[in-house]
Amino acid sequence: MYVSLCRGIPESSFRKPPRPQPQQTHRLNLSGGGGPPRRKTSGYARPQFNGPMELETLMEEGASPGPGSREGEAPTADDGTRVSLSNGDKASHSHRSQQPQQEELNSAAAMKSNSDRPRSSLNLYLAACTVNMGALAAGCALTWSSPTLVKLEKGETGMQITSDQSSWVGSLVTLGAAIGPILAGLLLDRLGRKHTILLSMVLSAISWIMIGAIPSLVSLYLARVLSGIAVGVIFTAVPMYIAEIAEMRLRSSLGTLMQFFLVVGFLLEYIVGPYTSYLTLVIVSLATPVLCFGMFVWMPDSPQSLLLRPGGEQKAMESLRWLRGNPQETALIKELEDIKKSVDDSKKQKSGFGELFANKGNIKAVVISCAMVAWQQLSGINVVLLYSETIFRKTGVDLSASVSTIIVGTVMLVAAAATPTLAKMTTMRMLLYISAIGMAITDGTLGLFFYLQNSGSDVNSIGWLPVTSLVLFIITYCLGFGPLPWAIMGEIFPGNLKSVASALTASFCWILGFVLTKMFSMVCDAIGIHFVFWLFSVCCILALLFTAFLLPETEGKTLQEIQDILHGRNKSGNLKMTRA
Repeated sequence: MYVSLCRGIPESSFRKPPRPQPQQTHRLNLSGGGGPPRRKTSGYARPQFNGPMELETLMEEGASPGPGSREGEAPTADDGTRVSLSNGDKASHSHRSQQPQQEELNSAAAMKSNSDRPRSSLNLYLAACTVNMGALAAGCALTWSSPTLVKLEKGETGMQITSDQSSWVGSLVTLGAAIGPILAGLLLDRLGRKHTILLSMVLSAISWIMIGAIPSLVSLYLARVLSGIAVGVIFTAVPMYIAEIAEMRLRSSLGTLMQFFLVVGFLLEYIVGPYTSYLTLVIVSLATPVLCFGMFVWMPDSPQSLLLRPGGEQKAMESLRWLRGNPQETALIKELEDIKKSVDDSKKQKSGFGELFANKGNIKAVVISCAMVAWQQLSGINVVLLYSETIFRKTGVDLSASVSTIIVGTVMLVAAAATPTLAKMTTMRMLLYISAIGMAITDGTLGLFFYLQNSGSDVNSIGWLPVTSLVLFIITYCLGFGPLPWAIMGEIFPGNLKSVASALTASFCWILGFVLTKMFSMVCDAIGIHFVFWLFSVCCILALLFTAFLLPETEGKTLQEIQDILHGRNKSGNLKMTRA
């Protein structure tokens, strides 16, 4: 009966009456009259709760205490009971006090995430491949004579030349390449690495236009010299650019890319030349420097080159940040500081040609660099590349000279492509050992074939030997003495001498190449082609001994550590240099 009567009555009707609030006394009467002061209204509306559940819900959402509560106390419900705060004023005060701690935790987590993120080498490889398009253009310039001289001697191009004139056309590119490094030495610090390389592409394009547009022997001679100058600049500037942008762990593998792109240029001439017209081959060759210019113009200059210019620190930082790809900022700043210190030290030092011979360390670097490129040339590589079809014609085998040349070029490309991977798997010194031994054996074998042929022996049963020997020669050359002498040249000179040292080394290399290619036909007629290849084999053996006993160990070392070894400031380094 009682329950039924109570149905429908609100729950609030059963609450206890609110506890009377004690009258507050005030020390100061602000009303101006007797009695307690008038309470100042705040416009605050006391919430009305329809039961304890709603109260708890509102308190969880951060409701403020009522007007009868003191600051910091829990609010009271209508029944006078205290309600504990979970998210109210105390919670918000606690939340405010925890905000700095939370921000510190978030900052630390962000720093940890930044340090843990992987660094990308994509931009670095993109810059390296783009600049090595210049090496592809150089490869085209060097081997253009191989399929073209035969056509010129037969008069198929509208201009017929003699055998002696043919030797000049083939060798003048190496003479120009001896001049190119001198020009590069004058421009590298003034224009920067990037603009010097771009200038070489302009010279290369002009030379191809002259060859295609002006059908005269004098114009052909001048164009070949100009083309050689561009080649010499490329062989000087590109290794320096690669050495300056590369991370230490990738320096060897990036240094071998130049040989790969060079061989692509070789193969392009070998494939296109024998089966197209004279003008078509010129147009194809012209496309390579134009392509390189159009791609490399968007790449950054090296940080070292930018730091040589006034106010270039910001551009150097931007270049380094792009090249490193997603870098840790602290590591980036540290690397730039190291580069800046090296550049500043170089500026304080003299950089003239005479400084190359001013102390024992610099002299040692010059001897090593020139010796390595000398062994490269004395292996017979330029003779093989520039006169490959002529050499195959001398063998008298059934396989056509053009096809044999394409086979050699294809094998060279595969070997050059494998070299960067092998450079990561083994040491630079081991690759040089393999290269020297392989070239010595193959040169000696090719000399043996020509000796048997000239002595009247029947060589039909071993007609495969010349092609096989040259294929193996190219493979072993590409593994070591093809790319690595240029990589070593970019490592062993101090920053203040890199330009003049690279110019001297490359000029010496190409002067030697010019002498070998110009004298090849004359020496073959005088002592026989078999003796020429045996001499190349002996030089490869000497290259092996030089590498084993005189070449310093540069693998995995910073440029400063290499300088310490050369100047005798590191005993352990000296031991490695003499005993490795």
